[in-house]
Amino acid sequence: MAETPIPLKPKAKAVPEDALDVNSLWLDPALGDGLVDVHYHDIPGGKPKNFFRVNPDPAYRRLSEIYVHKAEDQIEEQTYIIAKPMQGVIEEARRCTLVTVVYRDGSPRLWALKLPKEGERDNEAWISARSAAKVAMEKWVRLLWQKHSYMTRDAQPGYAPEPDWSKLPSFDELVRLGFGESGIIRDKNHPIVLDLFGAPPQKPDHDDGLS
Repeated sequence: MAETPIPLKPKAKAVPEDALDVNSLWLDPALGDGLVDVHYHDIPGGKPKNFFRVNPDPAYRRLSEIYVHKAEDQIEEQTYIIAKPMQGVIEEARRCTLVTVVYRDGSPRLWALKLPKEGERDNEAWISARSAAKVAMEKWVRLLWQKHSYMTRDAQPGYAPEPDWSKLPSFDELVRLGFGESGIIRDKNHPIVLDLFGAPPQKPDHDDGLS
């Protein structure tokens, strides 16, 4: 009687070395995944309108001089930074501390905290805004306007984790994106200065044959 043949085991295929450790297949997650990487193109300004945090790093705030302009046909105010050659020229301008704010989703905002001029009395609105910014360095808060001053409302536990400040561009880059070239008053030829001082209409630089 013939013996039953013993089945042969299939020959094992060689396992690629990079499959032995699946984690070795992936690039450093710190490089991002291309889907949630954020690239900022425009940074809004003004007081925060939702729960927010203020970056406590001194590198993300600066003393400056600003002018806040509100056109007759617009609801929103426009803030301009005054460059050093023009500081002290515009009487309506004032000093401020420009701070960096982030919302829960990580989107940044620039907030100008006004300061009194030399010899000018501080007021409750400015004092309370600066106080709120200091509180927001430690926890998530929202601004509330009550009786000529600001109060803060704390977010509930679990509202958001601590901000990842490392994801922010540099402060200079935030200012560049937030104000742009037209948002910085560098000389007396800036359109806002011409309007404030009642300058005559500017003549075109060249004759286009139509005027």
